[in-house]
Amino acid sequence: MTDRPVAVTLSGVRNRTHLVHCASYVRHLLDTRAGEVVVRSLGTGGFLGRTTVAAQDVTGFLPDDPRLTVRTDPDPAAMRPGRGVDWIYLAVGAPGIKPWARMVAHQPLHRPHVVVVDEGLGTYGTWRTRRDAWVRQGGGRIWPTVRAVAVTTAVARLTDERWPLYLREEPDPGTTPGPGTTPGPARWRLNPPVADEFRGRVPAPGERTERAVYLAQPWVALGLLPAADYLTHLREVGAAAAAAGLDFVVRPHPADPVELYRGLPVAEGHGPAEMDPEVVAARVALGANSTALLNLAALYGTTAVRVRHPLLAHLDRELGPDQRALLDQFVPLTAGTEDLAALLAR
Repeated sequence: MTDRPVAVTLSGVRNRTHLVHCASYVRHLLDTRAGEVVVRSLGTGGFLGRTTVAAQDVTGFLPDDPRLTVRTDPDPAAMRPGRGVDWIYLAVGAPGIKPWARMVAHQPLHRPHVVVVDEGLGTYGTWRTRRDAWVRQGGGRIWPTVRAVAVTTAVARLTDERWPLYLREEPDPGTTPGPGTTPGPARWRLNPPVADEFRGRVPAPGERTERAVYLAQPWVALGLLPAADYLTHLREVGAAAAAAGLDFVVRPHPADPVELYRGLPVAEGHGPAEMDPEVVAARVALGANSTALLNLAALYGTTAVRVRHPLLAHLDRELGPDQRALLDQFVPLTAGTEDLAALLAR
């Protein structure tokens, strides 16, 4: 166990779930090293114009340890760690090309070790899925295409270490498909230190409640669904849950105004759904192809159902192979609102 100090430069944080992934890596550093660890955040962002994570969240989510110092002020020294210090660039989703270039410019002979944690389900996509996601957020098609190719290239060329929640299972050599045989979809398992970071922040689960929690997505803000259509869809989902004897509540997306769900039962929460004890204890979680739905099923064994909507069918078709494999493995149940009640009753 080395006692060399570590300087961690952090970038790409846009929600609190990202901080859980980052915290797991910082905890790993504290567990495997004896020296001081300094984390310098290059700032936090938001989604769809709404700020969903603040500087104080960085301090609050990272481990509480006397050897850890967290700095969130704009400090030029974040790019210039001193000699005798191990330097790590901890990036969410993909290394930021501009931050990395500035780091190398400041320290051409002392480049950082680049570690990439999950951004979410999008991390397991392809350059096309990244492009499609950015197209949905606006900006035409040319710039999202250029950006997607650049980010994918940065991931491939600059990443020294991945610190994911999901690890691909390597096939048994004795079962490797022979020549001319099409391999099946990838199989996945949880990465223990990242999974433990999530689970360690949730009180020990008790009995399941008779509740169905719908994890909302910002389809209205993205322009994929008119508000009236989305509310109608949610009411139909609620009716199906009630018919199956479940109490239905909506967990709003952090980027959505709560007023959007006026007239519906809302379960308000200020942190990630994967760490909300009321969500974790629910009998069933409902939603679309979301990171939170996947994580709930994989981390806690929560029964999860992907509820189809005809105007969102293209999102299923646009999934990358690894994204599809993850969802099919951990969230295999799908239903439309017309057959959801029967599925929930089973």
